[in-house]
Amino acid sequence: MKTSKIFLALAIPAVLASCNKEPELPYDLQGTLHTFAVSVTKSTQHDLLLNAGSTDGEFYVNLNVPENMGDFSSYLKEVQLLCVYTAVNGDVSSAIAAEGITTIPGEVQIDMAALCDKLGIAAPAIGDKMQFAANIVHKDGTVVPGWSPTMGFNYRAPSFFTMADGSDFSYCATFTAAAPLQTAYYAGGNSVAWTGYDDYIEDDATQAVTITKMTEIPADVVKAGFTADDYIGLTIGFDFLGLGVDAEFNVFINKKDYSVSAPTQTVAEAYPGWIYAVYGEGGPLKFESFNGELDTQTNVLSFTVLVRWYIQGGAYDGYSLTWGSAIPFEIDFSDVQ
Repeated sequence: MKTSKIFLALAIPAVLASCNKEPELPYDLQGTLHTFAVSVTKSTQHDLLLNAGSTDGEFYVNLNVPENMGDFSSYLKEVQLLCVYTAVNGDVSSAIAAEGITTIPGEVQIDMAALCDKLGIAAPAIGDKMQFAANIVHKDGTVVPGWSPTMGFNYRAPSFFTMADGSDFSYCATFTAAAPLQTAYYAGGNSVAWTGYDDYIEDDATQAVTITKMTEIPADVVKAGFTADDYIGLTIGFDFLGLGVDAEFNVFINKKDYSVSAPTQTVAEAYPGWIYAVYGEGGPLKFESFNGELDTQTNVLSFTVLVRWYIQGGAYDGYSLTWGSAIPFEIDFSDVQ
């Protein structure tokens, strides 16, 4: 299990010397880049899915900045809207969809025909995906990418970012040319295949998990522009990594744009203290910073979460331990067990 690092400050007596030399910091404070993050979301007032075989449609994204980012106007030159295009065969390319953006918050229209021309395609095909993130360009020419081939997407787990309207921060807005949603696979009342990954398990561990359809959708799950009827709520019952921890995890599928969400939640009330009794008693196990997508062609939900165990009792009471920063899982709703 991966644990949170605890840094201890040691009180060391200072050695007084008769010199005026300023103390040196262990890092270059003057060279630290001050920047900010931009949340990118789809406008629910326009098209939510790409049109396979066509560039028709009206596509807009909303740009916003978390309220705790401070004043960024003194060093912002512009924001560029970057499209990361993933073809159905897995090939990835990128292109600037819009640039010269200086008004934030604001809404940006995507010229789909011009964008496809930049990407070298005639139009999206079934299974293709376009994800839009923000490049931040500083007045001195420094570019903070929203995505790059080497690092992937920036700001993927920004749990410390607070949006003024209470919504979640979104590092990208995703449009897909998806196959129709086959709702029969998400009716619940069965068991399907769940594959979990962990550095401490040599092979991918697959287990059967129970699927129960929720009768009510919590109000805080429903995003602006949608209603509760637009969502399918599923409760997934599982044994966390096969460790004898009976857990339940709620996920929500949006029937209009096929996006998937899951709020931070307690999946097990008591993580068994006998596994790591040295830390303390067994406290709640939570899934946080969910990021996932549903492939409507294969009916596979792929997602990552931050898995955190909150310790109760013992020497580490009040601390938490994490199982990695973003553990990937897959649920194959078509693989009935």
